[in-house]
Amino acid sequence: MMVRATSLLAAAGAASGLAALWLATGASAGTIEVVSADADYARFHPKPAAAAPATGGDFSATLDRVFGPGRWRQTSGYRTVAQENALRRQGAGTVPAGHLSRHSIGDPDAPGAYDVVVAGMSPQSAAAKLRRDGAAFLRVAAEAAHGREGPHLHIELASVPDRGAAAAEN
Repeated sequence: MMVRATSLLAAAGAASGLAALWLATGASAGTIEVVSADADYARFHPKPAAAAPATGGDFSATLDRVFGPGRWRQTSGYRTVAQENALRRQGAGTVPAGHLSRHSIGDPDAPGAYDVVVAGMSPQSAAAKLRRDGAAFLRVAAEAAHGREGPHLHIELASVPDRGAAAAEN
């Protein structure tokens, strides 16, 4: 019991000595320096800048750069709500009834999504290559055949205003 009491007294003495040293080194002046290891780490290990989301104007240029000019073709773009409903009736795995797909957002000149076929590549391989390239599309997915379309690459664009879907019931 005597050894334990002596250890506690020694620890208390050491703690008060550290407190006295802390007070003597500037704490009494009221300045405390806060150092963040996170900030130091971030400064020495910067993250790569995120690519800006692709828009309609970048779409063709990006696919030409990734796959080569003339090696891909667009099979679908903007769809009216009526066209979406017709695809559902044909058994296409589109979005559920009552919801809009990205194809029906925007307008015929600037759809929210495109379907694309790349010559000599499966949709899975094309999707992987597009993702590896770092193209900043909202979503890239390999899709199976549906409706009149065979297997294809589904590419959703970011920042497409909803200009025509609600009025496009024809």
